[in-house]
Amino acid sequence: MNVTVRPLDVSSDRELAQYQLFEEACAAALFGGVESYSVEQTRARLAPNRFWDLGHWVAVTGDDRIVGYVGTFVPLNENLDAVHVEMSVHPEHRGQGVATALVTEALIPAIRATGRSLITGYGAIPAEGDPDDPQLPANRVARALGVDRKNVAVCRVLDLPLAESLLDDLAAQAAEKLGDYRVISFDDAVPEEYLPAYGALLRQLDLDDPDEDVEHEAPEYTPERIRLAEQRRRDSGKRSLIAVAVAPDGTFAGNSVVEFHSGEGTTMGWQENTLVMPEHRGHRLGLALKVATHRRLAQEAPGLRSLVTWNSHVNPWMIAINEQLGYRVAHREIAYQGRPAL
Repeated sequence: MNVTVRPLDVSSDRELAQYQLFEEACAAALFGGVESYSVEQTRARLAPNRFWDLGHWVAVTGDDRIVGYVGTFVPLNENLDAVHVEMSVHPEHRGQGVATALVTEALIPAIRATGRSLITGYGAIPAEGDPDDPQLPANRVARALGVDRKNVAVCRVLDLPLAESLLDDLAAQAAEKLGDYRVISFDDAVPEEYLPAYGALLRQLDLDDPDEDVEHEAPEYTPERIRLAEQRRRDSGKRSLIAVAVAPDGTFAGNSVVEFHSGEGTTMGWQENTLVMPEHRGHRLGLALKVATHRRLAQEAPGLRSLVTWNSHVNPWMIAINEQLGYRVAHREIAYQGRPAL
């Protein structure tokens, strides 16, 4: 297939509207749902800031239809030798050389231009099958970049709405071990007085992430960084439902977050981080936190039909909680990383 690879024109409303349609087609094929962003919301999602730089390239056909995308994410405060990459090809145009063109004409030159040595990327593969199969499209791209498999995660999807009776049963199970712990909730923004404690939770999440052999330096989540992330969510039309576990001594013991786009036409959201601090484990806080956010979700986003999440295969505790809630396996995701001589 003949395509032209060029930078995505983020100043063009027409191009961003077409990019949004491309993203919806890819999401529908991979997750069975979509997020319906406006042009301005899409522009906000693609914008860099002082914590990271972003690059965007597309493959377009002769009539200027977007059929492929690659992006680079360059951290500016930590992981200063790293560049993260992503790629997607329109479901109707896979197996036609689009990925090859994007890798050779955009991605490799972009990686070289960063001067970074550590490359990280992710690729979806079928739920069943051999993750080392060299013929899998994700593995072919990884081979072209010179990166290797470092971790395998499972993508799970939860069909919504959940039955209130299920949430009641799970809440009762959590209460058996909860003791004097309690769960509080925030909408979209963390109150000012809790920012340092909440930042410590976010850092611990990165420190504890069960990602096998992936190299990653955990960031410091300063109040400024948290506020910037909140503003970015608002600008992109997203909501965030946050549950926090509070220990008997008043300290933060864990958190869980569900995010979703609030616009009409959006059908799926995201189960983001869930963490229990090491010294507070064993009280079913993870289950209590997830019950709290999933219960709120039915009130705040009744139009959603699914939630998407990922778990490393070496994280049986969170997998067990997700299975109790009814999450089903959709596909697997390989984390690739390496220091190739490109």
